[in-house]
Amino acid sequence: MKHLLFIVSLLLAALASVQASNDKALFWRVQSEKATVYLLGSIHFADESFYPLRRDIERAFHASDHLVVEINIDEEKAKRYRELIQQKGSYKGDVSIRDNISQETFRQLQLRLQHLGIPLDMVHKQKPGILVLTLTAVQVMQLGFLPEMGTDAYFLHKASRMGKQIIELETVDEQIDIFLNITDGDLLLREALFSLQEAELQMMDMVFCWKRGDEACIESILFEDALTSYPSFVSIYDILFFRRNEDMANDINTFLQSEGTYFAVIGAGHLVGEKGIPNLLKKAGYEVNRL
Repeated sequence: MKHLLFIVSLLLAALASVQASNDKALFWRVQSEKATVYLLGSIHFADESFYPLRRDIERAFHASDHLVVEINIDEEKAKRYRELIQQKGSYKGDVSIRDNISQETFRQLQLRLQHLGIPLDMVHKQKPGILVLTLTAVQVMQLGFLPEMGTDAYFLHKASRMGKQIIELETVDEQIDIFLNITDGDLLLREALFSLQEAELQMMDMVFCWKRGDEACIESILFEDALTSYPSFVSIYDILFFRRNEDMANDINTFLQSEGTYFAVIGAGHLVGEKGIPNLLKKAGYEVNRL
């Protein structure tokens, strides 16, 4: 579950129904003298109509020695995720979400829960970061898109079947902590509610941009529009996107200093713009080509 981490999942999920094997995608090749890393902008929620992918994407995967993903959620990690929600992501005693956000944010939350058909009692103990993940996942799945059909899940299944090494860039604990360590939970939840409210209106624009492979257009929708309207969201975007971009670029730099071919499937929001991973690697001196 990942735009801001979760917005990416939500908005790009809509593209699944229109992506075809001849459409463009966010796909790069990064090369050093010893190694090659392919970067594919992933869609975390999708459906069957997303496939097949472009032939050159499939060929690059088959030619790669390693699959790199943000995280590989297997049964053990899913169990750990549930434990962390209970241990760290839930209020104890009589405290609830209502006690920790503004009246206006709570009002917007009630409206969104009503829209999604979720009783408040089911989520009132969740802290803002966990509640954001819950709301996003429910809305995406109600639109007919499933995480098990996402791009990363697709390649994880193929890699397991083919015996490729799977490398994770993050852990369950790290991803949960990203949300729980944001001190302004009211701002985080308010940003999420804003994004969910606007999502359906933006989907057609996102489809158009994606089919053209228009990185600048996608960047504008995912970042510039939101940050222009709500400058206070900058700190959240910095935590959920830009700092993580630097960490993942550093990991990819390590791969490029080794030998072999790596196929990295990473949320599309981490790959676009001046602070996106491809641009960070280009600044580091690597040969970066959009495919």
